[in-house]
Parts: sequence; C-alpha cells; structure tokens
Amino acid sequence: MKNSNFRFKQFSIEQSNSAMKIGTDGVLLGAWSPIAQNTNSVLDIGAGTGLIALMLAQRTVDSKITAVEIEAAAAKEATFNFNNSPWSNRLNLVHTSIIDFCLNCNETYDLIVSNPPFFKNPYKVSKDSRSTARDNFHLSYENLFSSVNQLISSEGDFALIAPFEYRSALILLGDQNDLYLNQELLVKGSFTSPYKRILMHFSRNKTPLKTGSLVLEESRNNRTKDHQKLVEDFYL
Repeated sequence: MKNSNFRFKQFSIEQSNSAMKIGTDGVLLGAWSPIAQNTNSVLDIGAGTGLIALMLAQRTVDSKITAVEIEAAAAKEATFNFNNSPWSNRLNLVHTSIIDFCLNCNETYDLIVSNPPFFKNPYKVSKDSRSTARDNFHLSYENLFSSVNQLISSEGDFALIAPFEYRSALILLGDQNDLYLNQELLVKGSFTSPYKRILMHFSRNKTPLKTGSLVLEESRNNRTKDHQKLVEDFYL
C-alpha cells in the first residue's frame, strides 16, 4: 500500500490502517517538546501510530513511555511500531480513552505530550475513523487539560500542538487547571503566510513566557534552516 511505511533515521512507522498518518504536526511536537533531565516517565495522550512516543524514546536514555490511544486500528499499529523499535522495552501502549485511563491510573508523569484533535464539533459525531481521530467530541480540550491536571507530576511538563487561533482559550484552560504557559513556538508555513500552529509548553510553575517562531518552508518542499535543524535527528 502506498505510504504504508514511513522510515525515520532510527525507527519506522507502519500506518496502513491508522486513520491519522504521519504529519508535520506530530513530528514538530516530538522534536520540540522540552525534556528535563529528571524525566523518568512520559505519557502520550492520543498516540495514533506511536510517532511522538517513538521520537521521545529516541531523545531519552531510560524514560518509561506510556501511550494512550482510543482507536483500535491505530492502537494495534502503534503496538507493532513499538515492538519493532530499538526501545520496545521502554514503550507501552494502552488501548483506552484518556478518561478511562485516568480512572484507573495512580501514577503521575514527568512529561505529558499530546497532538489532540482540532475540530470543534460537540453535536455531530462521524463513524469514520479519521473523523474520530480529529473530532474533539472524543477528546475535548477541557477533558485533555483536566486529565493532565490529574496525571502530571509536581515538577512535570505538558506540551501540545494546536491551531494558532486556539492560543488564548488554551492559556485560560491551563490557568483553570493550575498549568501555566512557559514556552511557545508559533509556526507558519512560509515567510508570507499567517501563523497556523502553536506549540505550547505548560508546567505548574509560573515563569516568564518565552516565545519563538518557526517558518517551515523557504519554498515548496524546501525546509528552512531552522525547521531542518529541529527535525534533523529524525528525517532521513
């Protein structure tokens, strides 16, 4: 099947049956997420094919990484991708919703990451698996932040990627859950295009906000130097 297997420098992703394929958003989050020296445990909420969890496994030495995925096909492929990676002993896939995961979890995590769904549609749910992966009826930002509030360690970090226009609402949600924006990266496709995405890093501690920006392409399919530097450890 075309594009069913995507190879990175140190691992590969089988994605033939998953609703959400490899995309720039996931790669950016996996490469950018801040990792503190004392990060022993990591949680990936909405793991999809396992891309971000695998990138974080590559970036850490011995951190234990748990990935939660509700969609059955994606959970199966993520498990396959984990088992066929160099870090299979540190990666664990849990096939469930984050809400049910919270009900049964007594642990906290030093780093939580999420590439959550973008579409706001509280009334209508498609049976299509791609819509399930992208429609935040299945994982509202409110549920995401309340789950992180429960699961994050006292000195832990939370990183996510979202549409740029959600910035103010997500900062407010963070404040309501005692999670404060410390760092952000504003992302746009070209030098002349508007900002499209935002990478956000929250923690329990209030610190002066650090804001950066990233342009993805100088021209079509030609990454900028900053983009290339961010992802160079991963792309072939």
